[in-house]
Amino acid sequence: MLRLCVLLVCALLTAAPSAANEVTIENQGLDVLGNLELAPGKTLKSDGVVLLVHDTLSHHRMEIMSAMQELLRERGINSLAITLGLGLNARRGLFDCSIEQDHRNEDAAVEIAGWINWLKEQGASSVTVAGHARGGTQAAIYAAKDPDKVVKRLILIAPLADTPTSLEAEYDQRFKQPLPPILAQAEKLVAEDQFTTLMLDVPFLVCDRAKVTAGAFVNYYGSNQNLYTPSLLPHIKLPTLVVVGDQDPLASELVPAIQGIPGPTTFTLVEIPGADHFFRDQAAEDLTDRIKAFLEKK
Repeated sequence: MLRLCVLLVCALLTAAPSAANEVTIENQGLDVLGNLELAPGKTLKSDGVVLLVHDTLSHHRMEIMSAMQELLRERGINSLAITLGLGLNARRGLFDCSIEQDHRNEDAAVEIAGWINWLKEQGASSVTVAGHARGGTQAAIYAAKDPDKVVKRLILIAPLADTPTSLEAEYDQRFKQPLPPILAQAEKLVAEDQFTTLMLDVPFLVCDRAKVTAGAFVNYYGSNQNLYTPSLLPHIKLPTLVVVGDQDPLASELVPAIQGIPGPTTFTLVEIPGADHFFRDQAAEDLTDRIKAFLEKK
């Protein structure tokens, strides 16, 4: 059962003044952390909240998450930024690449559901799920299945458009070694039901050298349609905003793929001029303005 670790937060959830608080819930036997930002004069019950999901192996205080929470608060919008546990208890900061890894891309959907249940318990009248990069794709995975009725909207910020071909090219560019031999090794272990066998000193996600199970490696680098956001969008019934920076290399693949999805659709695609993958400085202001307009749209 979800639990609130700090009782003081309960009183602050309905308080009028602006408040920022770290909160902790239990999810699948682990404590997971989040940062709740209430805008001045706003409450969860009256005004709802945006739930923010971070990028690969990152955390809720990373630059774009912190900036978005501040800018949303300035615009009168409540937000909750969460840190995905990734199998660790009370995880903080960037994932430590020296720690063994056995998590899956789809695990995030379970944690998102847990946080939504907690927000409902605190009286939230509506929830908008938003995510950046992999977090956007993970938000889409959640929304494409059976989202809670309290979830009214979805925001995908530079979500993934990974295919086997693009994953291989990115792996080679980032780590200066080919993906296929390592993936073949992992797939062989999985075929032999050795999902939890550790592969040592292999490049993985943002780690140059990692200790990762064969099952996790195949999930993130094998043939997995859940890594390709355009394949998820047709299954999402919620009003959805997809935001991409026109200076983001991802845009050249993601934008045409989304534009090619046949109608009728529930999403709106927006490109922000001058924005790269991380929406810094003025791009962050423009992004948040777009989000505010989307939330206010009837």
